[in-house]
Amino acid sequence: MNPMMKKFVDQEFMTEEEAKIISEAIENKDSVIAAGHRSAGIRPFMATLMMVASRAHSAVQVKGEEDLSKEGDYLLIPGIDGIDFEDLIYKAILQEDKGMITLKEPEHPYSLFKIMRKAYKENKNTDKVYYLVECDKENDVPFVKKITKVSQNEKGKTIKEDL
Repeated sequence: MNPMMKKFVDQEFMTEEEAKIISEAIENKDSVIAAGHRSAGIRPFMATLMMVASRAHSAVQVKGEEDLSKEGDYLLIPGIDGIDFEDLIYKAILQEDKGMITLKEPEHPYSLFKIMRKAYKENKNTDKVYYLVECDKENDVPFVKKITKVSQNEKGKTIKEDL
């Protein structure tokens, strides 16, 4: 197991099985989205995912739309203020053969499913897989609450599988 991911297992932020699922997603260049409130630890978790992805693949730090077309296997999209974040995620999803690591938090809300349907109408691509990692906090202890694997069938219908 990646030592950076093991740290989150050791802190009981996630289980070994959850770490394995996320690590395999990154190996496969699938997209991983850390979702939840900042107090649930999604920012440091997302930063770690970005480090894991950038050590395994070529990666592009996205600061604006112009970075989406740069060469790289992964688009690393932190919470960026002052832009239409939903539109940036949509344009990132349209990029062929690129996964992304990003977040979904109250400050940067968007509907992944709505964006996926819109992207399907434009490019009919059903090859991408997304792992929505929902984080929560209970008794001041942050943890991974649920991982949902999201894809689309050949007709563009969203398929969700809770892991």
